[in-house]
Amino acid sequence: MLFEDALMADRPQIADYLDYREFLRDMFAFCKATESHFSHRFLAGRAGFSSPNFLQLVIEGKRNLSPTSVRKVAKGFGLTAKERDYLECLVLMNQAQNHWERDEFYRKLLSLKKGATVRKLRKAEYDYFSNWYVPAIREVAVWEGGRLTPSEMAQRLDPAITSKQAEKALGVLVELNLIEQDEQGRWQKKDAVVTTGAEVQSLCVANFHREMIPLGSQAIERFNAEERDISALTLTVSRDRLPALKKKIVAFRKELLEMARAEEGVDQVVQVNIQAFPLARALAVADGVADES
Repeated sequence: MLFEDALMADRPQIADYLDYREFLRDMFAFCKATESHFSHRFLAGRAGFSSPNFLQLVIEGKRNLSPTSVRKVAKGFGLTAKERDYLECLVLMNQAQNHWERDEFYRKLLSLKKGATVRKLRKAEYDYFSNWYVPAIREVAVWEGGRLTPSEMAQRLDPAITSKQAEKALGVLVELNLIEQDEQGRWQKKDAVVTTGAEVQSLCVANFHREMIPLGSQAIERFNAEERDISALTLTVSRDRLPALKKKIVAFRKELLEMARAEEGVDQVVQVNIQAFPLARALAVADGVADES
């Protein structure tokens, strides 16, 4: 029994994954290591696939999974009903065609996770990027000696938020180890960095920009020209020169950060949006990817 328990401890836990192809790869390796007869042909036969190398093509990104093939894969690996539901949602998120679909399925994945610690941390990461006021509260929390109440912090933001939102933001920031209270209850910043897995990084960053860009648009009406700077350039560049353009933007961001770190007597939080995106370009042909059901 102890040997069996040790094996189960090594079994890949699907709730730890945000890329279904990585899970399938690790699950296949686990099964092959624990069952001498396990192979792609054996799995295909047990799952009901006509092609013996279908799973290998999926793992390599050459095929996608359909709802029917998800159920077959779950059967082949002997997944539980809950694991199958998670796999199905994970596949839908990974194969989503737009940001809104990915966001919807990621939120569902968070609700399906069994590990409370992992789920709570990933939800905190998601909330940090998906609510514009969370990073803003991190800056405001240390004002006036770090003694502001959530209600006072909420009123310092522009536009103002509710006290409940401020309390939520503080909880997220504490969970992510970005702020803490000292023995006197004063808020202090910590130097931790918010990071996400590669699979959801683009989702979180997209949520962040979708929150911030409308605020920039609203600033045209809400603030005088002396209080803001909203400008734009329309350029023509070759595809090969785009990396150089992005490097200049990165260097400029770093310069602004260094300037902000050296600032004393701060009295406002400023959002700087720098945008560079195609307005016109040559057509590109995207190859379709088939799947087996």
